[in-house]
Amino acid sequence: MDKLKSGILLITIGIFMLLNTFDLVSDNIFLYLLSAGFLISYILLGGRKHYRNIGFLMPASILTSIALATDLQRIDFINNLGGGVFFILLGMSFLIILIHSSAFENWDWPLYPGGSLIIFGLFVIFIDNSQFMQNLNYLNYLIPIVLIGVGALLIYFRQNKR
Repeated sequence: MDKLKSGILLITIGIFMLLNTFDLVSDNIFLYLLSAGFLISYILLGGRKHYRNIGFLMPASILTSIALATDLQRIDFINNLGGGVFFILLGMSFLIILIHSSAFENWDWPLYPGGSLIIFGLFVIFIDNSQFMQNLNYLNYLIPIVLIGVGALLIYFRQNKR
């Protein structure tokens, strides 16, 4: 890491530690400010000009999604949905990273964790809010068996194509 990046990173961390020591910012505001620091670093270092700048965009988007999930839990409707909202927001942060990586050769990798987290979040919301699903105890055994079977089939068909 060159001296400019190291300097920006150390100044940002020092400012946030000082603000937190004096109790000038709450926890969520601290996350938003830290995220803004990473985003500003990403922009100052050229944004999409270099693929390695994704190292600043990733924590910016992930920290923002964590802070948003915490803030949105204060809304009754969102709080009643359950923990799936966190996973959906975390998945969306990977889709934001997709905007950066789409300018480069290996652009599609954020789709996999992002899509998986969003689907898992929707599944958690469905399970948490469905009385029908909560009464079906056999699903604790059925779902893992189905996942293992689908995974084995994917591996089997991948090997047969070679």
